[in-house]
Amino acid sequence: MVTTKTDNNFKMRYKFLKIILFAFTLIIIFSNNAFAQFKDKITLVGWVTDVNNNPLDGVSIHANGEGTKTKSDGKFELILHKSHSKKIELRISKLGFKEQKIKVNTSKLAKDLKIQLISDGNKLAKYQIEKVSIEPEVLSVMKEKWNDNFIHAQYPKQYLNNIIMLTPGDDVQTAIDKAHESGGGIVYLTEGIHTTDNLKIKSKVTLCGAGRSKTILKHTGKGHFMDQAEQKLTDIVFKDITLQGGEHTKSGLNLRGQNDDRHERFMWQNVNITGINSHGIGISRVNHIIMDNSHFQNNGLKGSLHHNVYFLFVSYVLQSDCDMSNPAEGKSNKYTSTSHLLTQRCVMKNGKGNGIQADNDQGGYLFFHKHHLSGFKRVAMWFPCEEYYNKFQYTEDPKWVPQNVILNRCEVINNGYGAMWRIVGGKSNVINSYFDNEKIDMGLLKGKVKMDKNSVFKKGNEFYEDVKEWPKDLKLLG
Repeated sequence: MVTTKTDNNFKMRYKFLKIILFAFTLIIIFSNNAFAQFKDKITLVGWVTDVNNNPLDGVSIHANGEGTKTKSDGKFELILHKSHSKKIELRISKLGFKEQKIKVNTSKLAKDLKIQLISDGNKLAKYQIEKVSIEPEVLSVMKEKWNDNFIHAQYPKQYLNNIIMLTPGDDVQTAIDKAHESGGGIVYLTEGIHTTDNLKIKSKVTLCGAGRSKTILKHTGKGHFMDQAEQKLTDIVFKDITLQGGEHTKSGLNLRGQNDDRHERFMWQNVNITGINSHGIGISRVNHIIMDNSHFQNNGLKGSLHHNVYFLFVSYVLQSDCDMSNPAEGKSNKYTSTSHLLTQRCVMKNGKGNGIQADNDQGGYLFFHKHHLSGFKRVAMWFPCEEYYNKFQYTEDPKWVPQNVILNRCEVINNGYGAMWRIVGGKSNVINSYFDNEKIDMGLLKGKVKMDKNSVFKKGNEFYEDVKEWPKDLKLLG
């Protein structure tokens, strides 16, 4: 049989087509496998109460290395990956109650779980803070990517031998002064609505209530809700309370430390902060900050430069199970010159501008785990590479943007832009994360961020070599 040139061309085209189809099939398979991990999850929903059916806030729910906490109504939602066995053991714990272990078959759950905890008799539990359980996967990834370079936040010390009880109408500042002057103590606000003028926070004081849905402290002054009384503050705790701003409230907590002698060890646990005109929390030069199971929402009413939470020159931060949604005008959280930050299972939704911004020098080692950002009109995660004191002068010096940033199992969806990175390098990774946004999922200007094959970018990413290529609808340093 004679083979013609036309036959050979047809065979070559056929082989080429097979190769293209095979490659396309592999892309679909890998894409589907990556996408499946985000759909292939189950959510356990339940309610935790005491024996009198009172809802319990801040109860830890753990199974197979994953966790969550109950909110003020006692409800929890525990998201588990289906790679786990269908039969799991839930560990339910809260200080002041006996720990429970419950075996659950996730394939047979037809309704919400109802769990009751029994008191263990610890009468000091309602004043005491609980340590946050960091998911093992976080520690594993940190070790793999950063070795031992990450420094974790330290917990504040409490002084439980001095407890001052307040009922609505009592003077809060007088109690804070008394606790501080006696060497430290607890200022406990009983159930009800308490009011106060501007407060001066002092070292070694825990300010707590009967629960954030039960104890509300409303600000009636015209300055900052809380300000510092001393140049350096240490060991401050806010627990089980709602702090409500008033018509003339400036910042919720206004702290300005010194570079060579910073404030140290602050903690918020089961706290709501809302209705503040400036920053809900606005603090600078503070080391060791822990925010656990708290809501910082509807703050920043004065304008786009005022945020739910604003950090400036802070180090060693842990944010766990916090909700910083609905900033009134500004951002959910601005991390300026923030280093050694770990956030796990935090939520940020619905803003007119950016969700977070991380910028300026002295920043780095930022770890976002199971972080959810959605509904931001502009950019969900913004790493602009700007100098704080000269922010309108464009720079490509990497000192002006945090280096070593990890997004692990994050969900960034339904925003204008997902994550916009400029000159971010070091050991920076996007791992097992899911993006689906309106314009771009990730934009990288001369960045060195590695993206693993298990992450999904539904809209797609853009890579830039010149700032002139940057999207025109984003200001250079917005």
